[in-house]
Amino acid sequence: MVSATRAARILGVSTRTLRRYTASGVLADRRSPGGKRIFSVVELEALRAEAGKLPDVEGVVLYGRVSSRRQRGEGDLDRQMARLRKAAAGRPVVGEFFDVASGLSDQRRGLRRALTLCQRPEVSVLLVEHEERLARFGTGVMRDVMLPAFGVALEITGTDEDLDASQESELVRDMLAVVTSFSGRLYGERSVKARALTKAVKSTVFSPDL
Repeated sequence: MVSATRAARILGVSTRTLRRYTASGVLADRRSPGGKRIFSVVELEALRAEAGKLPDVEGVVLYGRVSSRRQRGEGDLDRQMARLRKAAAGRPVVGEFFDVASGLSDQRRGLRRALTLCQRPEVSVLLVEHEERLARFGTGVMRDVMLPAFGVALEITGTDEDLDASQESELVRDMLAVVTSFSGRLYGERSVKARALTKAVKSTVFSPDL
């Protein structure tokens, strides 16, 4: 048995690619008593001998999102996806996915399909314009735990300066959705307190002084 570093050298790939091989089942995911990945030299040599089994494509998955049909109708989504294709910079695009939905929703078909595809060994990068395109909350788990387990890196193409007014309005809508949801759970959806809290937040975020 050899270490991940030695196994990567035998196959002539990076350790990140090696993680993709174990995540997709191309190689067995064995661990030493200390918890480190170890690999069978016999299996490595057999895999190297069958060059066709080695996924050597460093592919990219694109994911875009807008919150409303209006944004999609105005071309926001098309422009976002075009920028992502340009940012791929000649790398092979394995898949393109998008959603027209809130970043708070965990039922987005496009995101689920993108993350499923990221488990395949030919994918090395998930490309998004901003982390909040993935989700309003929990992106750290995707970035630091889920995707690295697949051997995939999250690549952000945009900057804070790129955020436009439509994206700011998305944030406001999502924030109001959170306030409405939690105030409803706390006080009851039809309670005076819940409605008063939601109204107070709306008046604050839409205040001309902000």
